[in-house]
Amino acid sequence: MAADLAGCLAGEGHEVHLLAVRKPGALREGVLFHPITMRGDPLLQGRPYDLALAARLAELHEQRGVRVVHAHYALPHALSALLADLCVGRGTLRIVTTLHGTDITLVGSDPAYHRVVRLGLQSSTRLTAVSRSLAEETRRIFGEDLEIQVLPNFLPPWRFPPEGGPRRAPVGREPVLVHLSTFRSVKRVRDLVLSIGLVQRETPVSAVLVGEGPDRPSAEALVRTLGLEERVRFVGSLEDPSEVLAGGDLYLFSSRTESFGLGLLEAMSHGLPVAGPRVGGVSEVVGKAGILVPPARPLALAGAVLELLKNPARYEACSRMAFERASRQFSSERVLPGWRKLFAEIAP
Repeated sequence: MAADLAGCLAGEGHEVHLLAVRKPGALREGVLFHPITMRGDPLLQGRPYDLALAARLAELHEQRGVRVVHAHYALPHALSALLADLCVGRGTLRIVTTLHGTDITLVGSDPAYHRVVRLGLQSSTRLTAVSRSLAEETRRIFGEDLEIQVLPNFLPPWRFPPEGGPRRAPVGREPVLVHLSTFRSVKRVRDLVLSIGLVQRETPVSAVLVGEGPDRPSAEALVRTLGLEERVRFVGSLEDPSEVLAGGDLYLFSSRTESFGLGLLEAMSHGLPVAGPRVGGVSEVVGKAGILVPPARPLALAGAVLELLKNPARYEACSRMAFERASRQFSSERVLPGWRKLFAEIAP
């Protein structure tokens, strides 16, 4: 998301620098990339990314006159931006912090980090969140006094499939379910595998699971236990999942919490109906483009999948709504004006 926003702004003639450990795939021409180099030392208890980032931000101000820092995630990026600001003179940098979810709902709410996260939020020039749900949750955890503007994730033109549009129901052939994941515990991928097994009892389906993470081995083990090896395929991380999404029929997820779900939006841009839990900001993204059920209920999730697959009229109505919401409500044309206005208001 950060790379796409940077690409849009650079395309409009702004000087945009993007800092990260690794260069994002397909970074748009015109964005100036700076890798964060970390050096380990026993005294530092590892390789402190946040300190290296702060030092590089301070250098960019001194070398290139950068004054506006857009920090994606409160922890650690807002704190790194604050430290950089202290290095160059407090109040020199304008810090925009965008909250994406786990920085607030999981890590930020941990008592071990609560005070430093709140410091990062309070020290930011402006705060944004990717959904109303996340903005409300942030104020509940860190104080109703926080002013947070909701600017949702979006898809720039180059992320839309060239042959995109509503789908026909998969009648007379085996449906393909697709899931994009970081395979962390919050994604509850085992619930997803269980739901696929329940669907398989009723009708033949196959599934493609994209991504890497700590829970992938456990999910693969469950696939073997359920005898789904011929039905569920793990393909690892993909720089561009468009080909997998183009070949899918339905997007399936099972997260415990999800403040927005960029994978949902990518799937909807391909016209894929959605089946998943009603958590966080998911309903703000999906609307009527699928069926949402209570979280941590594999049986209910399987029922949602079967309802969409066995009811062609509902499937096609959800597909139309998915493509319409992705191409209109969450397009760059709809969301970028909010970013332009925000940056113009705080520009030094």
